[in-house]
Amino acid sequence: MTTSNELQDVLAELGPDELRVLLALARRLLMGQRTYGLLSVATDGRDWLQERSAELEDALVYTAIAEVAAATRKRPPVDSK
Repeated sequence: MTTSNELQDVLAELGPDELRVLLALARRLLMGQRTYGLLSVATDGRDWLQERSAELEDALVYTAIAEVAAATRKRPPVDSK
């Protein structure tokens, strides 16, 4: 069975929300392909664990900034007198 056929079989069993999650990931992969070219796990020399670590750190930073920004918008302005 080819990877494509196996994927078709799995997709047929998933629900609508699960399909939306996979669609979001597939779109992200396409974005990466358009930027960096076709993925070749066998020949790509990147350190994937390091890549993951850096991306997770970025996600934590963005999350903290969003939390601070949301809290700042809810807080009444400080009187500067």
